[in-house]
Amino acid sequence: MDAVSTIDRIEPTEDELHVWFTGADRPLALPWFWIRDHSRDPSAYDPHTGQRAVDSFAIDHGLRPAAVDRTDGAIRVRWPDDTPPSVLPDDLVAALHPAASDPLAPPPIATPWHSADEVSVTRVPYAEIADGAGVDALLDDLARFGFGLVSGARADEAGTTALADAIGYVRRSIYGDVWPLSSELTDHADTAYGQSYLEPHTDGTYCHDGPGLQLFVCAERTGTGGESILVDGFAVAETLRRTDPEAYELLTTVSVPAHYREPGVDLRASRPTIRLEGDAVVQVSFNNYDRSPFVLAPDRLRAWYRAYGAFHRLITDRTTWWLGRLEPGDALIFDNWRCLHGRMGYTGRRRFYGCYLNHEDLESRLRVRSAATP
Repeated sequence: MDAVSTIDRIEPTEDELHVWFTGADRPLALPWFWIRDHSRDPSAYDPHTGQRAVDSFAIDHGLRPAAVDRTDGAIRVRWPDDTPPSVLPDDLVAALHPAASDPLAPPPIATPWHSADEVSVTRVPYAEIADGAGVDALLDDLARFGFGLVSGARADEAGTTALADAIGYVRRSIYGDVWPLSSELTDHADTAYGQSYLEPHTDGTYCHDGPGLQLFVCAERTGTGGESILVDGFAVAETLRRTDPEAYELLTTVSVPAHYREPGVDLRASRPTIRLEGDAVVQVSFNNYDRSPFVLAPDRLRAWYRAYGAFHRLITDRTTWWLGRLEPGDALIFDNWRCLHGRMGYTGRRRFYGCYLNHEDLESRLRVRSAATP
């Protein structure tokens, strides 16, 4: 446990248990019924599935303990009737401390980068992904920098699926499972299907659960230009918070609606440009192409436009960009909740296979790997 979340002592009261942490100026108060509801004893909790086994709704809110102690790394509460004793491991309680990291969040190893000079991504050979040896390197880069690179990938639908399976699984969308992408295709009326410059943006602002990861595998590349653009949205948010607090506040509180329409499809969703959980930035959503009309009180609307423009200036500042030209067999996978992506204008042919993955699957892989690391 971190020092900030180390339990110093416990103090039973009539209605609750007070847990004091080292250096804290007030205790964490846990009502007795809450302790029964969250007990890790076998009658209340399945350790294999992590699912609750106790009947939460049958617990008497007037429940009081017969005895309380803390031994062997756990708080133990004995009840006066035949209710089984309740056990709360120290690490479960420590995770509830306000200064503790979110136990559901992936390990906090993200390294915000403000220019390509701050990025050191490994180009992992696909053969090492296929045999499992290179997956950790790819996960490291996704966690630290928000994107990863693979070389020698099989550039077709099956190869793209196999690469996605190394992280999670393909997420079906309006584009299908794995979809081709080139300027010659006319399946979807979207700005991505063209040859012009595409500003940095995130995909799926019109989805309630925006795609977590995006994967591109290059199948064909001729002509000039067409470099992929990536911008670290977490670094942009950090810059705004530090240099323009008013803009940051507006972009974290004003929900921006977005839409996607084509024959038979009308998708709509809304969320802030910078989404917070507590004080932590967990998602950046910016796509001016797909932004829907909305209004605020005039003064607040003017302030929001100024804030939105400040964000736009930062993401279109080329000093903040990572640029890379993908050649046949190259694959780029990035965190769509963190990195904005775009494309330089190009000539010739530029053909890809693409797909989405869910963010929770990346988070799951990172948690499992973190738990397995001594």
